[in-house]
Amino acid sequence: MVKVIHLSDDGTEKAAVVLDDFTVEVVYSGIADMLRDAATAQAADVMPSFGLPRAARQRREKLLTRVRS
Repeated sequence: MVKVIHLSDDGTEKAAVVLDDFTVEVVYSGIADMLRDAATAQAADVMPSFGLPRAARQRREKLLTRVRS
C-alpha cells in the first residue's frame, strides 16, 4: 500500500489518498518497479514472480478501461 499525503505549509494534513500496489502497477508501472525494488532490497527473501491470475487480469482490464476513458 502507498499513502500519498498533501500537507499544508504548516505541516498539517490537507488530503490523503491510499493506493494498493495493484492500482499503482496498472496506472504507472515505473512507480511499481521502484516500490518493488525498494521492498526487495529490504526483504531477505524474494518471492518468485508468476503470471497474474485470471481475477487479477480481469481487474487490471477494468482499471485500464477506466483510465483510458
